[in-house]
Amino acid sequence: MSALEKARRARLARLLNHEDVRRAAARALPRGIREYVEGGAEDEVTLRRNAKAFRDVAFRPRMATWVDRPDLTTTVLGTRIELPVLTAPCGGTRLVHPHGDIGVATAASRAGSIHVASSAAGFTLEEIAAVEGPQWFQLYRFSSRRTMEHLAHRAQEAGYSALVATVDTAVSGYRERDFKNGFSYSMRVNARNAVKLAPQLVRRPAWLTRYFLDGLPFEIPNTAQVTADGRPMALTEMTKGGAGSHSPTWTDVDWLRANWRGPLVVKGLLTAEDARRAVDAGADAVIVSNHGGRQLDGAPATLHVLPRIVEAIGGEAEVLLDSGIRRGSDVLKALSLGAKAVLVGRLSVWGLAAGGTAGVERVLELVRTEMVRTMRLMGCESVSELDPSWLDEDTIPAHRNKKEVEVL
Repeated sequence: MSALEKARRARLARLLNHEDVRRAAARALPRGIREYVEGGAEDEVTLRRNAKAFRDVAFRPRMATWVDRPDLTTTVLGTRIELPVLTAPCGGTRLVHPHGDIGVATAASRAGSIHVASSAAGFTLEEIAAVEGPQWFQLYRFSSRRTMEHLAHRAQEAGYSALVATVDTAVSGYRERDFKNGFSYSMRVNARNAVKLAPQLVRRPAWLTRYFLDGLPFEIPNTAQVTADGRPMALTEMTKGGAGSHSPTWTDVDWLRANWRGPLVVKGLLTAEDARRAVDAGADAVIVSNHGGRQLDGAPATLHVLPRIVEAIGGEAEVLLDSGIRRGSDVLKALSLGAKAVLVGRLSVWGLAAGGTAGVERVLELVRTEMVRTMRLMGCESVSELDPSWLDEDTIPAHRNKKEVEVL
Protein backbone atom coordinates (compact mmCIF):
# COMPACT_ATOMS: atom_id res chain seq x y z
CA MET A 1 0.00 0.00 0.00
CA SER A 2 1.40 3.38 -1.01
CA ALA A 3 1.97 6.18 1.49
CA LEU A 4 -0.71 8.21 -0.30
CA GLU A 5 -3.25 5.40 0.06
CA LYS A 6 -2.40 4.97 3.76
CA ALA A 7 -2.90 8.68 4.33
CA ARG A 8 -6.24 8.63 2.51
CA ARG A 9 -7.50 5.69 4.56
CA ALA A 10 -6.36 7.31 7.77
CA ARG A 11 -8.20 10.50 6.84
CA LEU A 12 -11.43 8.62 6.14
CA ALA A 13 -11.08 6.66 9.40
CA ARG A 14 -11.22 9.97 11.27
CA LEU A 15 -14.74 10.60 9.93
CA LEU A 16 -16.86 9.38 12.83
CA ASN A 17 -20.40 10.38 11.83
CA HIS A 18 -22.51 11.92 9.08
CA GLU A 19 -21.63 15.47 10.12
CA ASP A 20 -17.91 14.71 9.81
CA VAL A 21 -18.55 13.33 6.33
CA ARG A 22 -20.68 16.32 5.34
CA ARG A 23 -17.98 18.74 6.48
CA ALA A 24 -15.32 16.78 4.58
CA ALA A 25 -17.50 16.96 1.47
CA ALA A 26 -17.94 20.70 1.96
CA ARG A 27 -14.17 21.18 2.09
CA ALA A 28 -13.76 19.19 -1.13
CA LEU A 29 -16.46 20.79 -3.29
CA PRO A 30 -16.96 24.23 -4.86
CA ARG A 31 -19.87 26.06 -3.25
CA GLY A 32 -22.22 25.59 -6.20
CA ILE A 33 -21.76 21.81 -6.30
CA ARG A 34 -21.87 21.51 -2.51
CA GLU A 35 -25.18 23.36 -2.29
CA TYR A 36 -26.58 21.45 -5.28
CA VAL A 37 -26.12 18.34 -3.14
CA GLU A 38 -27.21 19.81 0.20
CA GLY A 39 -30.01 22.11 -0.86
CA GLY A 40 -33.75 21.68 -1.06
CA ALA A 41 -36.63 23.47 -2.72
CA GLU A 42 -37.78 27.00 -1.87
CA ASP A 43 -37.71 27.58 1.93
CA GLU A 44 -36.41 24.04 2.54
CA VAL A 45 -39.23 23.32 4.98
CA THR A 46 -39.54 19.70 3.89
CA LEU A 47 -35.77 19.27 3.89
CA ARG A 48 -35.69 20.15 7.60
CA ARG A 49 -38.84 18.17 8.40
CA ASN A 50 -37.32 14.95 7.13
CA ALA A 51 -34.42 14.90 9.58
CA LYS A 52 -36.46 16.31 12.48
CA ALA A 53 -39.05 13.55 12.12
CA PHE A 54 -36.41 10.92 12.92
CA ARG A 55 -35.01 12.91 15.85
CA ASP A 56 -38.46 13.23 17.41
CA VAL A 57 -39.15 9.49 17.56
CA ALA A 58 -37.87 7.69 20.68
CA PHE A 59 -36.93 4.05 21.15
CA ARG A 60 -38.54 1.68 23.64
CA PRO A 61 -35.62 -0.61 24.54
CA ARG A 62 -35.61 -3.97 26.33
CA MET A 63 -33.03 -3.83 29.11
CA ALA A 64 -30.98 -6.58 30.78
CA THR A 65 -30.75 -8.34 27.42
CA TRP A 66 -27.45 -9.39 25.87
CA VAL A 67 -27.28 -9.34 22.08
CA ASP A 68 -24.02 -10.71 20.73
CA ARG A 69 -24.37 -10.25 16.97
CA PRO A 70 -27.44 -8.37 15.75
CA ASP A 71 -28.65 -9.68 12.40
CA LEU A 72 -29.05 -6.92 9.78
CA THR A 73 -29.88 -9.18 6.86
CA THR A 74 -33.19 -8.94 5.06
CA THR A 75 -34.73 -9.71 1.69
CA VAL A 76 -35.91 -7.00 -0.70
CA LEU A 77 -37.90 -8.09 -3.75
CA GLY A 78 -36.39 -11.53 -3.49
CA THR A 79 -32.79 -10.39 -3.10
CA ARG A 80 -31.04 -11.15 0.18
CA ILE A 81 -28.96 -8.21 1.39
CA GLU A 82 -26.56 -7.84 4.31
CA LEU A 83 -27.50 -4.21 5.00
CA PRO A 84 -31.06 -2.85 4.63
CA VAL A 85 -29.68 0.42 3.25
CA LEU A 86 -29.77 0.89 -0.53
CA THR A 87 -27.91 3.70 -2.30
CA ALA A 88 -30.49 6.00 -3.87
CA PRO A 89 -30.47 7.24 -7.47
CA CYS A 90 -28.74 10.64 -7.68
CA GLY A 91 -28.05 12.64 -10.81
CA GLY A 92 -24.86 14.64 -11.21
CA THR A 93 -22.60 12.53 -9.01
CA ARG A 94 -19.78 12.72 -11.54
CA LEU A 95 -19.62 16.45 -10.78
CA VAL A 96 -18.89 15.46 -7.20
CA HIS A 97 -16.11 12.97 -7.95
CA PRO A 98 -14.93 11.15 -11.10
CA HIS A 99 -15.85 7.80 -9.53
CA GLY A 100 -19.46 9.00 -9.63
CA ASP A 101 -22.21 6.43 -10.03
CA ILE A 102 -19.76 3.58 -10.52
CA GLY A 103 -18.11 4.40 -7.20
CA VAL A 104 -21.45 4.44 -5.38
CA ALA A 105 -22.53 1.17 -7.02
CA THR A 106 -19.21 -0.46 -6.10
CA ALA A 107 -19.51 0.63 -2.46
CA ALA A 108 -23.10 -0.66 -2.25
CA SER A 109 -22.01 -4.01 -3.66
CA ARG A 110 -19.15 -4.31 -1.19
CA ALA A 111 -21.55 -3.49 1.66
CA GLY A 112 -23.81 -6.33 0.54
CA SER A 113 -26.65 -4.07 -0.54
CA ILE A 114 -28.31 -2.77 -3.73
CA HIS A 115 -27.52 0.30 -5.81
CA VAL A 116 -30.32 2.12 -7.63
CA ALA A 117 -28.79 3.62 -10.77
CA SER A 118 -30.18 6.95 -11.97
CA SER A 119 -31.17 7.48 -15.58
CA ALA A 120 -29.56 10.92 -15.08
CA ALA A 121 -26.23 9.29 -14.16
CA GLY A 122 -22.88 10.49 -15.44
CA PHE A 123 -22.13 7.04 -16.89
CA THR A 124 -24.23 4.94 -19.23
CA LEU A 125 -26.58 2.47 -17.63
CA GLU A 126 -24.56 -0.32 -19.24
CA GLU A 127 -21.33 0.91 -17.64
CA ILE A 128 -22.97 1.01 -14.21
CA ALA A 129 -24.58 -2.41 -14.72
CA ALA A 130 -21.10 -3.89 -15.21
CA VAL A 131 -20.40 -3.35 -11.49
CA GLU A 132 -20.78 -6.64 -9.64
CA GLY A 133 -23.81 -6.98 -7.41
CA PRO A 134 -27.58 -6.47 -7.64
CA GLN A 135 -28.78 -3.17 -9.08
CA TRP A 136 -32.08 -1.49 -9.89
CA PHE A 137 -32.59 1.13 -12.58
CA GLN A 138 -34.47 4.37 -11.86
CA LEU A 139 -36.42 5.87 -14.75
CA TYR A 140 -37.43 9.39 -15.73
CA ARG A 141 -39.59 10.13 -18.74
CA PHE A 142 -37.23 12.81 -20.16
CA SER A 143 -38.48 14.56 -23.30
CA SER A 144 -40.88 11.90 -24.52
CA ARG A 145 -42.45 8.57 -23.78
CA ARG A 146 -40.22 7.13 -26.49
CA THR A 147 -37.21 8.06 -24.37
CA MET A 148 -38.66 6.27 -21.35
CA GLU A 149 -39.46 3.16 -23.36
CA HIS A 150 -35.99 3.13 -24.91
CA LEU A 151 -34.28 3.36 -21.52
CA ALA A 152 -36.51 0.65 -20.05
CA HIS A 153 -35.57 -1.73 -22.88
CA ARG A 154 -31.86 -0.96 -22.41
CA ALA A 155 -32.12 -1.55 -18.65
CA GLN A 156 -33.78 -4.90 -19.28
CA GLU A 157 -31.01 -5.93 -21.65
CA ALA A 158 -28.30 -4.71 -19.24
CA GLY A 159 -29.58 -7.02 -16.51
CA TYR A 160 -31.05 -4.67 -13.88
CA SER A 161 -33.15 -6.73 -11.50
CA ALA A 162 -35.88 -4.11 -10.88
CA LEU A 163 -37.19 -0.94 -12.48
CA VAL A 164 -37.96 2.16 -10.39
CA ALA A 165 -40.39 4.74 -11.79
CA THR A 166 -39.91 8.10 -10.05
CA VAL A 167 -43.26 9.93 -10.11
CA ASP A 168 -42.68 13.11 -8.08
CA THR A 169 -40.93 15.24 -10.73
CA ALA A 170 -43.76 16.63 -12.87
CA VAL A 171 -41.55 19.73 -12.96
CA SER A 172 -38.39 20.44 -11.05
CA GLY A 173 -38.62 21.93 -7.58
CA TYR A 174 -37.40 25.51 -7.36
CA ARG A 175 -33.98 25.15 -5.76
CA GLU A 176 -33.00 28.74 -5.12
CA ARG A 177 -29.49 27.94 -3.91
CA ASP A 178 -28.63 26.65 -7.38
CA PHE A 179 -29.62 29.89 -9.06
CA LYS A 180 -27.74 32.00 -6.54
CA ASN A 181 -24.61 29.93 -7.15
CA GLY A 182 -24.84 30.06 -10.93
CA PHE A 183 -25.96 26.44 -11.16
CA SER A 184 -29.08 27.32 -13.14
CA TYR A 185 -31.14 25.30 -15.58
CA SER A 186 -29.55 27.13 -18.52
CA MET A 187 -25.98 26.47 -17.41
CA ARG A 188 -23.49 25.05 -19.91
CA VAL A 189 -19.82 24.17 -19.71
CA ASN A 190 -18.35 27.01 -21.75
CA ALA A 191 -15.88 29.89 -21.42
CA ARG A 192 -18.50 32.39 -20.26
CA ASN A 193 -19.71 30.22 -17.39
CA ALA A 194 -16.15 29.21 -16.53
CA VAL A 195 -15.32 32.87 -15.93
CA LYS A 196 -18.54 33.39 -13.97
CA LEU A 197 -17.86 30.45 -11.68
CA ALA A 198 -14.09 30.92 -11.45
CA PRO A 199 -14.13 32.49 -7.93
CA GLN A 200 -15.79 29.32 -6.58
CA LEU A 201 -13.71 26.86 -8.56
CA VAL A 202 -10.21 28.20 -7.92
CA ARG A 203 -10.75 27.73 -4.19
CA ARG A 204 -11.01 23.97 -4.77
CA PRO A 205 -7.97 23.18 -6.96
CA ALA A 206 -8.07 19.43 -6.22
CA TRP A 207 -11.70 19.19 -7.36
CA LEU A 208 -10.98 21.37 -10.41
CA THR A 209 -8.02 19.20 -11.44
CA ARG A 210 -10.06 16.01 -11.13
CA TYR A 211 -12.90 17.58 -13.11
CA PHE A 212 -10.64 18.61 -15.99
CA LEU A 213 -8.88 15.23 -16.05
CA ASP A 214 -12.30 13.54 -16.13
CA GLY A 215 -13.20 15.46 -19.29
CA LEU A 216 -15.55 18.10 -17.82
CA PRO A 217 -18.57 15.76 -17.61
CA PHE A 218 -21.80 17.76 -17.52
CA GLU A 219 -24.05 15.59 -19.65
CA ILE A 220 -26.42 12.65 -19.25
CA PRO A 221 -24.98 9.98 -21.54
CA ASN A 222 -28.11 7.82 -21.32
CA THR A 223 -29.99 10.41 -23.40
CA ALA A 224 -27.59 10.49 -26.37
CA GLN A 225 -29.51 7.98 -28.45
CA VAL A 226 -32.90 9.65 -28.09
CA THR A 227 -32.26 13.35 -28.74
CA ALA A 228 -32.86 14.75 -32.21
CA ASP A 229 -29.20 15.68 -32.76
CA GLY A 230 -27.70 12.67 -31.00
CA ARG A 231 -26.17 14.93 -28.35
CA PRO A 232 -26.65 13.95 -24.69
CA MET A 233 -28.72 16.34 -22.62
CA ALA A 234 -26.85 18.57 -20.24
CA LEU A 235 -27.58 17.81 -16.59
CA THR A 236 -29.51 21.07 -16.29
CA GLU A 237 -31.61 20.41 -19.42
CA MET A 238 -33.54 17.63 -17.76
CA THR A 239 -35.06 20.10 -15.28
CA LYS A 240 -36.63 22.50 -17.76
CA GLY A 241 -40.03 20.80 -17.82
CA GLY A 242 -41.72 20.33 -21.23
CA ALA A 243 -38.55 20.05 -23.29
CA GLY A 244 -36.69 18.35 -20.46
CA SER A 245 -37.68 15.53 -18.14
CA HIS A 246 -40.73 14.86 -16.10
CA SER A 247 -42.01 11.92 -14.19
CA PRO A 248 -43.92 8.97 -15.62
CA THR A 249 -47.70 9.23 -15.43
CA TRP A 250 -49.99 6.44 -14.24
CA THR A 251 -50.52 5.58 -17.91
CA ASP A 252 -46.75 5.20 -18.24
CA VAL A 253 -46.69 3.00 -15.14
CA ASP A 254 -49.29 0.76 -16.78
CA TRP A 255 -47.06 0.51 -19.87
CA LEU A 256 -44.00 -0.29 -17.75
CA ARG A 257 -45.86 -3.02 -15.90
CA ALA A 258 -46.97 -4.59 -19.17
CA ASN A 259 -43.51 -4.42 -20.74
CA TRP A 260 -40.97 -4.80 -17.92
CA ARG A 261 -40.07 -8.39 -17.06
CA GLY A 262 -39.32 -8.22 -13.37
CA PRO A 263 -40.20 -6.28 -10.21
CA LEU A 264 -41.59 -2.77 -10.69
CA VAL A 265 -41.11 -0.10 -8.01
CA VAL A 266 -42.89 3.26 -7.83
CA LYS A 267 -40.90 5.97 -6.05
CA GLY A 268 -42.06 9.33 -4.72
CA LEU A 269 -45.36 8.50 -2.98
CA LEU A 270 -46.61 10.28 0.14
CA THR A 271 -50.24 9.19 0.48
CA ALA A 272 -51.99 5.90 1.11
CA GLU A 273 -54.23 6.60 -1.89
CA ASP A 274 -51.31 6.86 -4.31
CA ALA A 275 -49.66 3.80 -2.80
CA ARG A 276 -52.90 1.88 -3.30
CA ARG A 277 -53.05 3.06 -6.91
CA ALA A 278 -49.46 1.95 -7.52
CA VAL A 279 -50.19 -1.52 -6.19
CA ASP A 280 -53.37 -1.75 -8.27
CA ALA A 281 -51.23 -0.85 -11.30
CA GLY A 282 -48.98 -3.81 -10.58
CA ALA A 283 -46.16 -2.31 -8.51
CA ASP A 284 -44.25 -4.85 -6.46
CA ALA A 285 -42.91 -2.18 -4.10
CA VAL A 286 -43.27 1.52 -3.38
CA ILE A 287 -40.72 3.99 -2.06
CA VAL A 288 -42.10 6.57 0.35
CA SER A 289 -40.13 9.64 -0.70
CA ASN A 290 -40.33 13.41 -1.02
CA HIS A 291 -37.13 13.52 -3.10
CA GLY A 292 -35.10 14.56 -0.09
CA GLY A 293 -37.00 17.85 0.15
CA ARG A 294 -35.92 18.85 -3.36
CA GLN A 295 -39.33 18.89 -5.02
CA LEU A 296 -42.57 20.02 -3.33
CA ASP A 297 -41.65 22.22 -0.40
CA GLY A 298 -44.24 21.82 2.34
CA ALA A 299 -44.65 18.09 1.72
CA PRO A 300 -44.74 15.96 4.86
CA ALA A 301 -41.75 14.13 6.28
CA THR A 302 -41.61 10.60 4.91
CA LEU A 303 -41.43 9.02 8.37
CA HIS A 304 -44.72 10.72 9.28
CA VAL A 305 -46.66 9.15 6.40
CA LEU A 306 -44.93 5.78 6.42
CA PRO A 307 -47.32 4.05 8.91
CA ARG A 308 -50.41 5.00 6.89
CA ILE A 309 -48.91 3.67 3.68
CA VAL A 310 -47.80 0.44 5.34
CA GLU A 311 -51.32 0.00 6.72
CA ALA A 312 -52.85 0.64 3.29
CA ILE A 313 -50.77 -1.83 1.27
CA GLY A 314 -48.87 -3.95 3.78
CA GLY A 315 -48.64 -7.55 2.66
CA GLU A 316 -49.48 -6.74 -0.96
CA ALA A 317 -46.27 -4.88 -1.81
CA GLU A 318 -43.03 -4.04 -0.07
CA VAL A 319 -42.59 -0.55 1.34
CA LEU A 320 -39.25 1.27 1.35
CA LEU A 321 -38.41 4.79 2.47
CA ASP A 322 -35.94 7.54 1.73
CA SER A 323 -35.43 11.22 2.65
CA GLY A 324 -33.89 12.26 5.96
CA ILE A 325 -31.85 9.17 6.86
CA ARG A 326 -28.63 10.27 8.56
CA ARG A 327 -27.73 7.55 11.10
CA GLY A 328 -28.16 3.85 11.68
CA SER A 329 -30.71 4.66 14.39
CA ASP A 330 -32.84 6.40 11.71
CA VAL A 331 -32.80 3.19 9.67
CA LEU A 332 -34.06 1.21 12.66
CA LYS A 333 -36.90 3.67 13.29
CA ALA A 334 -38.04 3.36 9.68
CA LEU A 335 -37.88 -0.44 9.83
CA SER A 336 -39.84 -0.42 13.09
CA LEU A 337 -42.63 1.50 11.35
CA GLY A 338 -42.87 -1.02 8.54
CA ALA A 339 -40.26 -0.14 5.93
CA LYS A 340 -38.52 -3.18 4.45
CA ALA A 341 -35.37 -1.13 3.82
CA VAL A 342 -34.31 2.48 3.28
CA LEU A 343 -32.40 4.40 0.64
CA VAL A 344 -29.72 7.04 1.26
CA GLY A 345 -28.85 9.77 -1.21
CA ARG A 346 -27.04 12.70 0.36
CA LEU A 347 -25.12 10.40 2.71
CA SER A 348 -23.58 8.45 -0.15
CA VAL A 349 -22.86 11.59 -2.19
CA TRP A 350 -21.15 13.26 0.79
CA GLY A 351 -19.03 10.14 1.15
CA LEU A 352 -18.23 10.25 -2.57
CA ALA A 353 -17.07 13.86 -2.28
CA ALA A 354 -14.99 13.07 0.80
CA GLY A 355 -13.13 10.12 -0.67
CA GLY A 356 -14.53 8.65 -3.88
CA THR A 357 -15.56 5.00 -3.70
CA ALA A 358 -13.76 4.54 -0.37
CA GLY A 359 -15.69 7.50 1.04
CA VAL A 360 -19.02 5.89 0.19
CA GLU A 361 -17.79 2.64 1.75
CA ARG A 362 -16.94 4.59 4.91
CA VAL A 363 -20.43 6.07 5.09
CA LEU A 364 -22.10 2.67 4.75
CA GLU A 365 -19.69 1.23 7.31
CA LEU A 366 -20.67 4.00 9.76
CA VAL A 367 -24.39 3.29 9.24
CA ARG A 368 -23.83 -0.44 9.75
CA THR A 369 -21.81 0.16 12.94
CA GLU A 370 -24.47 2.52 14.30
CA MET A 371 -27.20 -0.03 13.58
CA VAL A 372 -25.34 -2.82 15.36
CA ARG A 373 -24.56 -0.69 18.40
CA THR A 374 -28.12 0.67 18.64
CA MET A 375 -29.67 -2.79 18.33
CA ARG A 376 -27.43 -4.10 21.13
CA LEU A 377 -28.48 -1.19 23.32
CA MET A 378 -32.13 -1.83 22.43
CA GLY A 379 -31.89 -5.55 23.13
CA CYS A 380 -32.94 -6.39 19.57
CA GLU A 381 -31.41 -9.48 17.94
CA SER A 382 -32.59 -9.04 14.34
CA VAL A 383 -34.12 -6.40 12.07
CA SER A 384 -36.85 -8.97 11.39
CA GLU A 385 -38.07 -8.42 14.97
CA LEU A 386 -38.62 -4.69 14.52
CA ASP A 387 -42.16 -3.35 14.75
CA PRO A 388 -43.81 -0.30 16.41
CA SER A 389 -43.46 -1.91 19.86
CA TRP A 390 -39.76 -0.96 19.75
CA LEU A 391 -40.73 2.73 19.69
CA ASP A 392 -42.35 4.99 22.29
CA GLU A 393 -45.87 5.28 20.90
CA ASP A 394 -46.28 8.83 22.24
CA THR A 395 -43.50 9.93 19.88
CA ILE A 396 -44.85 8.17 16.77
CA PRO A 397 -46.79 10.80 14.77
CA ALA A 398 -49.55 8.47 13.54
CA HIS A 399 -50.17 7.15 17.08
CA ARG A 400 -49.94 10.60 18.67
CA ASN A 401 -52.40 12.13 16.23
CA LYS A 402 -54.84 9.25 16.74
CA LYS A 403 -54.76 9.71 20.52
CA GLU A 404 -55.34 13.46 20.15
CA VAL A 405 -58.43 12.81 18.02
CA GLU A 406 -59.74 10.33 20.59
CA VAL A 407 -59.33 12.92 23.37
CA LEU A 408 -61.24 15.51 21.35
